[in-house]
Amino acid sequence: MSMESINTIRGVEESMDQARLEAKASAQKLLAEAEKEGRALVEQSRAKAAEKTAEVMEAAGKRADKRRLDILAETNRDCRRLVNDAQERMAEAAGIIIGRVVER
Repeated sequence: MSMESINTIRGVEESMDQARLEAKASAQKLLAEAEKEGRALVEQSRAKAAEKTAEVMEAAGKRADKRRLDILAETNRDCRRLVNDAQERMAEAAGIIIGRVVER
């Protein structure tokens, strides 16, 4: 094999080694960029999820407040009805008691 062929082979090997190093560096750069973009997307998704969670919680709080007010109103109506019933029966009960006392 001639010296010229050996030099040519060496040149090709060196350029291949350089191409490998450049490809490796490019791959590492692409990987780093992809990881950075991935982290940004994850953070963006987390922010959207937190925003949606806040909206859902606010809506649930409003529904709970409305339900609480409905229950309070219903309880107040029930209490007024019970008081009215008790007052109506009190006069009747007093009459019965007085009637029994007088009979004795």
